[in-house]
Amino acid sequence: MEVKTETREEKKISISKDKWLIIGLLIVILNPLPAGLIFSLGLQGSQETKKEGKWLTILSLFWGAISITLALKYWTS
Repeated sequence: MEVKTETREEKKISISKDKWLIIGLLIVILNPLPAGLIFSLGLQGSQETKKEGKWLTILSLFWGAISITLALKYWTS
């Protein structure tokens, strides 16, 4: 009689790179600097999503700069 045991690799849930990119875009748009940078740097740590992480980091910094500029322009006037 064979007893089948599941390993950790079998239990791991796979999420495609496209879904990670969509999740990252939503985070970057809604909260670019703290959460967007943390998420995009986390994606860069994985070999499979390194390219998407770089793009999200650039977008996060760019969108954060625009957000801060607009906030300072209209908040201080």
